[in-house]
Parts: sequence; C-alpha cells; structure tokens
Amino acid sequence: MGLFSTNAFIDFFTPAYKRPVEDHIISDDTTIRMFNDVERLLQRMAENATGKNERRHIRRRQKDWDIRVKVTYNHIRLLVSDTKHSRSPIHKRLRILCFRKYIKSEKDYGKVKEATIHYLKDGRRHVRALQNVPAIKGIFFAIHRVDLAYVGKKIDTVSLERLQGHEQQLKKQPAHDIKMLIEEAKRYLQAMDSFTIDPMLDNRLTRILTHANKLEKDFHLFGYEDKHTVRRLLRDDLPNLMGAYLALSKRNQLEQRDNVFVSLSKMELSLIGLHDRLEQMKVERMEHVMRLQELRYGASDEKERLNGKPHPRKKRE
Repeated sequence: MGLFSTNAFIDFFTPAYKRPVEDHIISDDTTIRMFNDVERLLQRMAENATGKNERRHIRRRQKDWDIRVKVTYNHIRLLVSDTKHSRSPIHKRLRILCFRKYIKSEKDYGKVKEATIHYLKDGRRHVRALQNVPAIKGIFFAIHRVDLAYVGKKIDTVSLERLQGHEQQLKKQPAHDIKMLIEEAKRYLQAMDSFTIDPMLDNRLTRILTHANKLEKDFHLFGYEDKHTVRRLLRDDLPNLMGAYLALSKRNQLEQRDNVFVSLSKMELSLIGLHDRLEQMKVERMEHVMRLQELRYGASDEKERLNGKPHPRKKRE
C-alpha cells in the first residue's frame, strides 16, 4: 500500500474550493438550526407560490443568522450567513446559485452553478464546496420545489423524493453516533412538513423524538441490545413505516391511519421503557458507588473509634 490513500492523493490535487467542507465546520447546534430554518423558509415559499413564473426576493433575519432568497427568471440564489451575534463557533457564509430547471438542468434538477461556504479559521479565509455535503441535501431539494412551484408544477412527487432523500441519509448515519442519528431523524421528520399528516400521528412522532433525546446523554450506559433497539428504531423502523404510509393515496392513508398510530405508540412505549431502565441503572450505579465508599472509608473510621482515636473530621476539644 502506498504512503497516501487514493482519496488523500486526489484531494491533494483538488483545488480547495472544490473540496467538500469538513463536518465539524457545520455540525454545531446553531448551524444545524440555521439549515433547518433555511429549509422551512424555502418550503413556505413553495407552498405560498401562486404558480406564476415571477420574480421574488425574500429575506429572513434572526439573531444568529440572515437568510436571503432571490428568484429570477434564470436563477434561484440563496445567501445565508451568520450574524455578528451568532453563537456558532465558526462564522460562515453560504452561497448557492442554481439555474432554473427550464434554463439548464442536470439529473432532472436545475443545474447548480455555485454551492460554496466561506469561513474564517486560524486567521485564514477558507472556501469549500457544498454540493455533495449530506447535511445540505435537504436545502437543494427545497430549492428544487421552489423552482417547480414558480412555474405551477405539482410538488407532491418532489416532496416524496425529498423525504426519500432524507431517509437514505438517515440510514447512512454511523450507528455509533447517537447524537447525529437523532439530528438526522429530526431532519427526516421536518421533511414531512410538506405533507398533510394527521395531528395524532404528528404528535406521536414529536413525542418519539422527545424520548429519544432523553436517552442521548447517558446512551453509553446501555448494553448492546438496548443500543441496537434505539438505533434500529431511528434508522429503519420509523422511516420505513412513515415512508410507506406517505406513499399511499389519501384514501388508503385514511384506512391505515389507526394501524400507523398503534405502531408509533409501540415505538414510543419502547423508548419510555428504555428510559425507565436507564434511570434504574443510574440508581443501581449510585448504590454501588455508595457501597464502595463505605468499604473504603467506613471501616477505617470504625477502627479508629474502637482504638479511642478521635475522628479526623470531628473538632477536638
């Protein structure tokens, strides 16, 4: 085997602005919330479009980030940047420029003309590529929906494609990284916003994520079987169930709604049971620590008292 791997060799000759951005640059909580807000804004634009091919310019400014979307007859431009008040450890600026599909397309989508992220690190300015970064795929799906919505195309099929894209990304998440797995599951559920879901199902999905979040901090305390149960639920069972349900016609969805509700309820109960087991494990761990403390320090205290020696922690008269 050579000194360098094939990927490292290729990266060496790839210009910096064409290399995908490193995960740690965009994986902090503030940046993840910023990406989710971008997707929601683009989704609302698609839903509120009149179907006419018209120009549109929207800006959304929050404390931590600023989002600008500009739709013209030739392009859709997205500019996203951290504000000076952003809590993100690395401030960044995203630039995405896509051709409208009827102007120039690639793989049935509007061709991407630019997708870059600019940031300052170690006193130097860096530029990296975004087009093949998994965390950004939802944004490209949302841009495609806006493109079609502004020429009056039906977007149900596009929404399902976007959901399937998030499903594939969820299943690609490393099984050992429970934090990233939960974050990707959140993105998957947010991708369902473009569908009309029964409030009971929506509430149950939200509760499932809430219970999964409660397990994250002490997840390492679980044994192999319990860890596998949580990972399988998030990576496979949940997306398989909801993907199959949303692919049905409205009539068949109505017929299957109760069955889906029961399945989601069982998932929730499973997570609640694991949380109760986790609490019991923590109690047992505390009791074990107290027993060790008693064995190590309680016996010596008793011995000193029998020998007539004052306890070191008591004030001598």
